[in-house]
Amino acid sequence: MTRILIVEDENKVRSIYHAMLKNEGFDVLEAPNAMEASVMLNREPVDIMLLDIKMPQVFGSVFYDMMQNFHKHVQVIVASVYPVDEQKKMIKGAADYYDKSQGVDLLLEKIKKVEKIIKGKISILVVDDEPKIRQIYRYYLQEHGYRVLEASDGNAGIEILRKNGDIALVILDLAMPRQSGFEIHDSMKREFPGVKILVASVFPERDQKFFLPGADDHYDKSEDAAGLMKKIEQLISADSPA
Repeated sequence: MTRILIVEDENKVRSIYHAMLKNEGFDVLEAPNAMEASVMLNREPVDIMLLDIKMPQVFGSVFYDMMQNFHKHVQVIVASVYPVDEQKKMIKGAADYYDKSQGVDLLLEKIKKVEKIIKGKISILVVDDEPKIRQIYRYYLQEHGYRVLEASDGNAGIEILRKNGDIALVILDLAMPRQSGFEIHDSMKREFPGVKILVASVFPERDQKFFLPGADDHYDKSEDAAGLMKKIEQLISADSPA
């Protein structure tokens, strides 16, 4: 499910956008200013951002420039009262621009156009109960052009797989509360036999292979990120047409 973050200081405008996007089946987050948006971006994976320009504390144009250092993977649609030509001068390089006087139907059209670009990316699901680990994976995966979805436990991961039929790979932790990675692996393989699963754990790789030989590959979290990315690329390329 595509996740959209609305960054807009006007409550009424946020409410209109939220209702419209929810009705279209999007997962929607809201922030009334750039500071709260920054916190959300560090905590949650976001696909598209609707960004107002004239906001208190930090203008949208300043926030956009800051984002390019840490969240440049997020597709930004500028949504402002300024005419589109002026928006393009204030914020260069956004995915699209929207004048609020144009009506929400046009905004929805622009959002769906950007969503098609996102869905063209390869999607990877990270299932790990540690937020910091998910954040690290998200950073490296997004830097390599992948779309990232996240779950903090196995049940949430399975629900995401049910709602997103285009997930190419699952990165799965073993030691998690409520349900172990071993059980989650077996449940996923039964219900989604085509999905590749890369086990990623603090256990040494040889132990992972001994206890869970049916996984498509194994990764020791003490190894560097380059090793993780190599394993991911090998698994994904194995399913790609020659």
